Amino acid sequence: MKIKTTLLKLVTTGIDAFLLLFAFMLTMGLTSSVHEHSLFFLQITTSIALYATCLVVFVISFYLFRIFHLIDQRNFFTQTALHFVRVVRYLFITASITLMGTLPFVYYNADKGDAPGLIFIALAFVLVPLAIAAFISVMEKILINSIKFKQENELTI
Repeated sequence: MKIKTTLLKLVTTGIDAFLLLFAFMLTMGLTSSVHEHSLFFLQITTSIALYATCLVVFVISFYLFRIFHLIDQRNFFTQTALHFVRVVRYLFITASITLMGTLPFVYYNADKGDAPGLIFIALAFVLVPLAIAAFISVMEKILINSIKFKQENELTI
């Protein structure tokens, strides 16, 4: 079991590193492309939204590592794990909300560059964390039923 969770930990760390690199490179591109003073507010708002989303993703990773630790200890079907899963679900919803801060800048660029498909791509990035939160909600209900089943079995024994 530890090998599987170690692989999950490595993948989670890799995603975090890629996300941090992506946000840093995009922010550098935003700040180095200041040509008009009127865009400065949109660029700063987008940079803040990206870094806030990175912060939320790092907190998600922290709770995922705690869940992996519970799995390693064979202690996953507990109220503690349920609490961690709920926190992760709420954090994914928060990540989606913080990503909405990038939409004004994307809309401006799509309008100026005559690229309406850019808005759909940005909306996909905003809606993916909501889809993950919906999936986690289903997994949370399964976890609740498993905890109830485990408690019933402990009472009958």
